[in-house]
Amino acid sequence: MTNLSIKKKLLIYNIIIQTIILLLFSFSLYKTLESSSKDKLEATLKVIVLDIVDDIVEHKDKLTKRVFNEEKEYKFKPLYIRLLKIEDNYKIINSTTFPNDIKENIKDLKSISKNSIVFRYQKNYIISKINIYINNKSYVLEVATNFDAISSTLDNILYILFFIVPIILIISIIAGYFLILKSFAPVEKMLNNLKNINASDLSKRLEAKNMNDEIDLLANEINNLLKRLEISFEKTSQFSSDASHELKTPLTIIRGEIEIALRKDRSIKEYKNSFENCLDEILVIQQTIDDLLFLAKEEYEVLENTKEEIYLDEVTNEAYKEMLSFSKLKQIKLLCEIDEPIQIKGHHKLLKIAIKNIIKNAITFSYKNENVYIKNYSDDKYYIISIEDKGIGISKDDQKKIFEKFFRTDKSRNKESGGTGLGMSIVEKIVKIHKGKIELESQENKGTKVFFKFKK
Repeated sequence: MTNLSIKKKLLIYNIIIQTIILLLFSFSLYKTLESSSKDKLEATLKVIVLDIVDDIVEHKDKLTKRVFNEEKEYKFKPLYIRLLKIEDNYKIINSTTFPNDIKENIKDLKSISKNSIVFRYQKNYIISKINIYINNKSYVLEVATNFDAISSTLDNILYILFFIVPIILIISIIAGYFLILKSFAPVEKMLNNLKNINASDLSKRLEAKNMNDEIDLLANEINNLLKRLEISFEKTSQFSSDASHELKTPLTIIRGEIEIALRKDRSIKEYKNSFENCLDEILVIQQTIDDLLFLAKEEYEVLENTKEEIYLDEVTNEAYKEMLSFSKLKQIKLLCEIDEPIQIKGHHKLLKIAIKNIIKNAITFSYKNENVYIKNYSDDKYYIISIEDKGIGISKDDQKKIFEKFFRTDKSRNKESGGTGLGMSIVEKIVKIHKGKIELESQENKGTKVFFKFKK
């Protein structure tokens, strides 16, 4: 059974259950019919016995001469009647042709209560008995018949059951088989569709008929699983592609530095400069890998068990203070204006990273001795953080691509910017994780303004 398919198992279970049900039904029907037939026969014998007793009592002086013709009167055959006198033993007073194989016991006869009817079963006979007193003497009237009528009826029902039950069972098995086939048809179709889905093409989906049944629910769950797998595979593939592309340049530089250093003996200063260049490129590689890993994570992985009540004014103020030294180095003045304390659910450190990334960009691409403005405020719909600079700005074409991974504007493609081209992608992801949105306003050579907006 363990190696059989579910369809075959269900078919076998169906056969076993149907067989047991039909056998129990047949047995119950047979016993019910047998019991009801006996009850009906006892009721008929009871009527005949009472009728005979009334006649005997009425003509008690003719006990030996009475003719028992109830068989013709009631049209009930066969009917055996006799009257017994009870003393130390029993004596037959009057009788029709009574079967010799019906035996009597004096103790049993004496145990019958006065005027009560009892029924005894012997072999193929049912015998009704009543104890009556005539002239202070005890008599027992016996009326018996055989089970021919009952046996004939029961035999007929047995023949019918033996004929009908197998037919019903066969029909039930066939119907069950087709029902199983019909029920499993959508599952088999689903399996065939799943066989055509592989890692190289996860875009296919199972067809759902919107019936809201278990098959549809299963198809929807599998489709959701395929969607998650597709996203995961895409991220893995994208990560590999991005990593190989972005790591190629620093690795080439490191190799070049090492090869140059090994061509001939050099001074300690030259070796030191070579190692410093290699270290710079290694730090770029490390930062690129960390950024890629962050972007590859799902939202639930980033925010798992980390949702908390945070204050935007505190986060903004911390980011402002931590960027002061960098702004002084770049000869840029940071100005922070916080109107009110604002509370949302989120991740304190992640949101600070996003704000610091934008502040760093604003400082990096501002003209010397300019101001960078940081503000917290709210309007009718949103809590807002804005960061504004008076720098080189971003062209309209570049604004459309600014959140793409590894995108750098032409003006920022220099070693001094120190970026990996992933900062804006990371910022966008962090803001989305916090159910917010990021907006950008910029004009070339006039400056850029970035807005973080969180719904109230």
